[in-house]
Amino acid sequence: MPIYLVFLSVVAIWSTTPLAIQWSTLGSDFNFAVASRMLIGLAICLLLLLIKQQKLSISKIAISNYIYAGLGVFVTMSLVYYSSQSIPSGIISVVFGLTPIITGVFALLLLKEPFFKFHKISGLLLGLAGLVTIFGHTLNVATEMISGLLAVTFAMAFQSFISVKLKQINAHISALETTAGALIISVPLFIISWLLTEGTVPTITLKAALSIGYLAVFGSVIGFMSYYYLIRHASVRIVGIVPLITPVFALLLGASLNYETLTATQLSGIILVLIGLGYYEYGGRNLERKNG
Repeated sequence: MPIYLVFLSVVAIWSTTPLAIQWSTLGSDFNFAVASRMLIGLAICLLLLLIKQQKLSISKIAISNYIYAGLGVFVTMSLVYYSSQSIPSGIISVVFGLTPIITGVFALLLLKEPFFKFHKISGLLLGLAGLVTIFGHTLNVATEMISGLLAVTFAMAFQSFISVKLKQINAHISALETTAGALIISVPLFIISWLLTEGTVPTITLKAALSIGYLAVFGSVIGFMSYYYLIRHASVRIVGIVPLITPVFALLLGASLNYETLTATQLSGIILVLIGLGYYEYGGRNLERKNG
């Protein structure tokens, strides 16, 4: 498949996922929405394994990979779905835009990868300044949104940690196996969480049902596998563009389709986050050109 089509699919899925998450919880408890999405996603992955006549790796390193990936899915998605009850979908995407920067911090701690470069430190500080701006404004205007912001920020940090941990494990298995294994670990946890909180099958709206189906097929299966393909076959520069532009599209979709509004202070914080991410990803290249 052409790289540009994979790139566009990843951008489209990442841009629409936060809004689809909010819609999937309409008329139901968020635990039911995420549990049903992941259960459908697991069924699709198992069906794909069956069609491809591919067995799931059960080596020690593969199982370790599944456990970490599964915990990442459960913790991250539970917190994202919880936060979607109180904060705009666009803000969720903006916070997750900081993932490459926080991943770089964890890569320094776990993999000893270099981080202390001017553009990386500057990008981190700008991104954190934008996040603090959003938090500070929210605390003054709507204190009930703070728990949602804290939840999605922790979700982003935990997902960053898990991605570095998976790189450290370095299990040589396919994206389909990783996705299936992660869902095998996480789906029982999602079901237990739903049983402990609500435990009943609600009457959901058509919009919610379609959103759950979309997230199961595209968010849980195609999105992950497309991103893995992009990492394997595209340059780091191309991959780095994805978290830089998806928050912009997510904000536009939230405003046009979900009537979400942002204040001037929130927008200034968002701009700081995007500038920080952009400088983190590409600031070093500008310095290299000048030195060259």
